[in-house]
Amino acid sequence: MKESMINVIVTAGGTSEPIDNVRRIANTGTGRLGSLIAEELAADAMVGHIFYVCAKDSFRPVSEKAVCVEIESVSDLQAAVTELMEKNEIHGIIHSMAVSDYTVRSVTTVESLVDFLANDTTNDMKEKILKGMDQTDIRSGGGKLSSQMKSPLLLLEPTPKIISMFRKMAPQAVIVGFKLLSNVSKENLFDTAYRLLIKNDCDYVLANDAKEIDADHHHAYLLDREKNSQTFDTKTEIAKGIADIVLREVKRK
Repeated sequence: MKESMINVIVTAGGTSEPIDNVRRIANTGTGRLGSLIAEELAADAMVGHIFYVCAKDSFRPVSEKAVCVEIESVSDLQAAVTELMEKNEIHGIIHSMAVSDYTVRSVTTVESLVDFLANDTTNDMKEKILKGMDQTDIRSGGGKLSSQMKSPLLLLEPTPKIISMFRKMAPQAVIVGFKLLSNVSKENLFDTAYRLLIKNDCDYVLANDAKEIDADHHHAYLLDREKNSQTFDTKTEIAKGIADIVLREVKRK
C-alpha cells in the first residue's frame, strides 16, 4: 500500500439482547484478547486509528490511537461498523466479538398463548403459534416485566450475521474472523472455522475451543485460505501473531 496511515476495526467483548428494560440475554466475552490485539496494532508507527467496537464492560486498549465505540446489541454493532466503514478507509478488520446469534422477538406466558391458540382459527400451527407469540407480547408497555409472571415464554429470532458485511463494505481490507467451539475434535474445529472463512470471504480465521482456554492459557489456531495454520498458546501470542499478519498483509497491498 502507499505510505498512508492504516485504519483497523477491532470488535471485542460480547453483545447482549434486551428482554425488557432491565433484563438481557448476554454472550460471555471480556474483550481481553481484543484489547491486546489493539495494543499490538497501536505499537506500529503506520497505524493511525484503531476503531475499537466493544461492549460497556469490556477490556479496552489504553493507546491514544484507539477510538472506543460502545455498543450493546447486534443492531448497535451493525450500525456502528456500517458507519465506520462508510466514513473511513478501513484496511483491516479483526472481528473477535462474541456476537449474539439470536434476539428476543416477543415475550408472553404459557397461559396467554394457550388462550390465544384456543380461540384463533388459523389452520397452520406454526403460523398460529408465531402469531400468538407476537399478539400476546407483554412488552408493548415497556418497563420491567413482573417477577410474579408465571411460565414466561421467549420467542427468539436470528440476528444479522455481521461478519458477512465486511467484505462487501471494505473489499480491500484484511479480515480476520473468529470461531469458538466447545469440546470438539481438532478436525471438527478446523472444518467449521474454514467454512466460516470461505462463506464470509475472510483472509484468516482464529479457531479455538473453550476447553483449551483458561486464566493462564489460550490455545488457538490461525488458519488461512490455503488451510495453513499457526498455533498459539497464550492471548499475548495470539494478539502479536494476528497484529503482525494483518499489518504485513496490509502493507503488501
